[in-house]
Amino acid sequence: MANTTFNGPVRSENGFKDITVTAATGAETTNSTFSNNTTIGGTLGVTGVTSATGGVVVGAASGLQLISTTVTTGTIAVTDDTATVVTMTQPAGTILKDLIAWPAGNIVTGGSSGNDLDIYIGTSSEGAQLMAATALMDDGGSAVTWVANTPLYIIKDSHGTAANQFATTGVGPKGGPATTEAIVIAAALYSAAARAIYITLEPIGADLATAATTVKYVAVWQTL
Repeated sequence: MANTTFNGPVRSENGFKDITVTAATGAETTNSTFSNNTTIGGTLGVTGVTSATGGVVVGAASGLQLISTTVTTGTIAVTDDTATVVTMTQPAGTILKDLIAWPAGNIVTGGSSGNDLDIYIGTSSEGAQLMAATALMDDGGSAVTWVANTPLYIIKDSHGTAANQFATTGVGPKGGPATTEAIVIAAALYSAAARAIYITLEPIGADLATAATTVKYVAVWQTL
């Protein structure tokens, strides 16, 4: 059959199939199906930018898979002892491999000892079952700054970090807070069942000096 050009959308209630036909026998083989759940046979070549909504899964179902999800806070609270909470869904049978966070604008602590920005992670709203409250920005008497668009690996390869890991004079990224408490994992990051994970940011000791911004989190879940 010659190529056919349609001027308008092509519609089907039951999807589309790409097939090959064996010349000798007439047997049909389905290569790809296009429906609510699309299967591509062979190699898929994509040009341009590919956008995906929802989680992105990399890897075969029978092997290692990495599933990525993203969530962004509203404008985070600058007021002392006021929590900003976001929720992510952990897929069943996965461990939290990486948790990366970065702000859209600068965040600056108050500048007096104890004026910290705490982060904690739990399985309930404002819970700390997975990671206790930890000073992500540990103000010891001098204002600490987390520079806009500086990604911090809060959790990396399912591990915590040493104190001051994000210092710009150390191994941290340029623009990370100069002082951070050690990040310690408090409970297993693996879950056999899907569950909600709550991530909380909370200023303590005093209001933040500058924080009219949002924070984006990217989680990478690894199948086990």
